[in-house]
Amino acid sequence: MLWPLALAQVVSWGTLYYSFSLFAGPMREELGWSPTAINGALTAGLLVTGLMAYPVGTLFERHGARWLMTGGSLGAGLGLLCWSRVASLPQFYLLWLVLGALMSCVLIEAVFVVIHQQFGAQARRAMTAMTMVTGFSGTVFVPLIGHLLPALGWRQSLEILAAFNLFFCVPVHCFFTPPRGRPHADPTRTDAHAGRVVMRERLRNPIFWGLVCWYTSYSLTASSLIFQLVPVLSAEQVPSGNILLCFALIGPVQVVARLLIITVGRRASTVRLGAMTSSIVPLGLLVLIFAPPSLPWLCVFAICFGVGHGVTTILRGVAPAEWLGHDYYARTMGAIALPMMLAMAIAPLLSASVWGATGSPRAVWSVILAGSLAGSAGYWFAVHKLRRQRAGGNAL
Repeated sequence: MLWPLALAQVVSWGTLYYSFSLFAGPMREELGWSPTAINGALTAGLLVTGLMAYPVGTLFERHGARWLMTGGSLGAGLGLLCWSRVASLPQFYLLWLVLGALMSCVLIEAVFVVIHQQFGAQARRAMTAMTMVTGFSGTVFVPLIGHLLPALGWRQSLEILAAFNLFFCVPVHCFFTPPRGRPHADPTRTDAHAGRVVMRERLRNPIFWGLVCWYTSYSLTASSLIFQLVPVLSAEQVPSGNILLCFALIGPVQVVARLLIITVGRRASTVRLGAMTSSIVPLGLLVLIFAPPSLPWLCVFAICFGVGHGVTTILRGVAPAEWLGHDYYARTMGAIALPMMLAMAIAPLLSASVWGATGSPRAVWSVILAGSLAGSAGYWFAVHKLRRQRAGGNAL
């Protein structure tokens, strides 16, 4: 099941998330909507994704993932077809509210739940293998859409993206997603009351809140960089070829980092890997702030961010189970994903407002750095509490 689901993730992320910024320009030219109005629909959709994360996680635990993921891909394909025919701003917002709910059924947190249910103690290796493939989502679909738009226009391009979901993701999720996947769960703790008790305990655990701070701040950092890297560097008069090379380098670096984890770094603990990623991303942002925007320094930034992003994505699925417990993993991931998706939703608007207010690239990178450092603080807070709770046990 692993490789088909990984390829479906490439399609889901590429068609539903990375595609948006590429369609915003052609839509603005044809429909006359402002950039703020268009991007507000994405923000609204991601807010719904976050709000739906916990309920969807609960449904995964009770009923399995197959039909939710299949329905999510079917709905995504139909939603993209509707997008290709949208004519008014209210329609566009309503559409993205629906797409936001559907994304909570098919994006990476959903697959992490399936992997955890099926692989148990081997989940980290499986998640690493999965994300090695999904790291190419932007690398594949950004150039693909870039070629489709001038040749076909944005409406027909969306029809092709819809076909990817309908004719690839739907069959993959229908035939390769397990209908039920609880072989590693504790059979004595499956009822609704027990789930509420466990989640109340976790919400009182400071480790949980350290993880929330870490992942939420990281989502804010990554989303801000993804949406502001190109416009801010363009304003600094960086040649477009250098910008695209920098952006394109991030995906392969992620994959190389994940490959190293399952080879030479397979015995590295989650704590040590987290210490590395929580340091290397701020280092990359310091490069953007203080180094000249020449190609060599942009490549250094891309390597730092690519490594950090690649490894943190894996730890996002692994650390909650290792540090909080395996029971009711889907609900735990849903609770953590809610603030993460909220941060991902507001990040483009927040960073854009800083850019608009100051006109200073250094101010934009500094605000993003502050968010990254807040995430690092959350990581070390969680590790500190973890060590205290495990005092007297095995060394980390």
